[in-house]
Parts: sequence; C-alpha cells; structure tokens
Amino acid sequence: MPKSPMSKKPMPQVKRAIKPSRNAPDASAPEMAHDLVASIPYLIARAGIRTGQAFATELRQFELSLTEWRVCAALHHQPHQRLSDLAINTSSEASTLSRTVDGLLQRGLLVRERSPDDARAVALALTEEGRALTQRAIPLARLYERVALSGIDPQNVALLRQMLHRIYDNMATLARPE
Repeated sequence: MPKSPMSKKPMPQVKRAIKPSRNAPDASAPEMAHDLVASIPYLIARAGIRTGQAFATELRQFELSLTEWRVCAALHHQPHQRLSDLAINTSSEASTLSRTVDGLLQRGLLVRERSPDDARAVALALTEEGRALTQRAIPLARLYERVALSGIDPQNVALLRQMLHRIYDNMATLARPE
C-alpha cells in the first residue's frame, strides 16, 4: 500500500467506480497532459457562466436573481412542483433553493398549495403577479438564447440540446449520494 506524503501511515486503497476504457490514457503515467481550454466540462461551464452572469445583470430590472428567475421559469413551464423536484429542475441545492423560495413567497410571487398528485405533499406555484413578472422576463431570456446560439444552424442547435441532455444524464453514473 502506498504511503501518504503527509504521514508514515499507509493510504487506504480506493476502488474505482468506473473502469477506464482501453483507449483512455494511462492514469499512472508520471505526468498526464490536460488542456483545460479544450476540456468539454470546462467549455460547458465557461459558456454557462458567461451567459448566466450577463443574463443576471439584465434580470436586475425585474428585481430577480438568476436563481429566482430559474424558479419562476421552471414553475411557469411546469406548475405545482415540490421543492425537491424544483431543486432538480433548476439545478439548485435544496438549502439554497429553500431560501430563494422563501423570498419569492414573501414577495408574493409564489404560493404553497396542496399537490394535485399527492394531498399530503405541498407544491409551489406562481401567483398571478409571479406569472406576470415571468411573462415580462421571458422575451429577455429568449434574446439571450438567440444571441448565444447565433451562427449555429437549427439542426446543430437541436443536436446540441440532445448532447447536453446526454452529458447531464451520463454524469449521473458518477453522482455520489449526499
């Protein structure tokens, strides 16, 4: 067993969850090259962060943060979601989302209701004011998407959407329970 560089104690063996493919580079090589700017996860994050930051600046005119916008947009698209479903649909951590939802409830943009699917569960929905605000912000969201996708033909946009969904689903294999 290899020794930890910080102590004389042996380091525990770690089992790999996924076997490397035959074509994967040798992870035991002394120095593996990694071009960050060509890395797909980096490129996805970089594009998303730039778009999100610019869009968040514009959302200030609606007095919404990016997370608040995502909550409103998700509930506009699919009303009556439980907090756990909303966390998945907005890619937000439940604790952060809970504070965001509380703020939107206080502002009168959301309401808690009994879930139409399960009378024991509480679901969230937009109020009339929340729907109106979301409707006013949707053209801005569409503009940002059009700008982000400018110069990409519609077939490639459709393919990009499919690939991003696939990447998201693929990453579930590495997800660790919290």
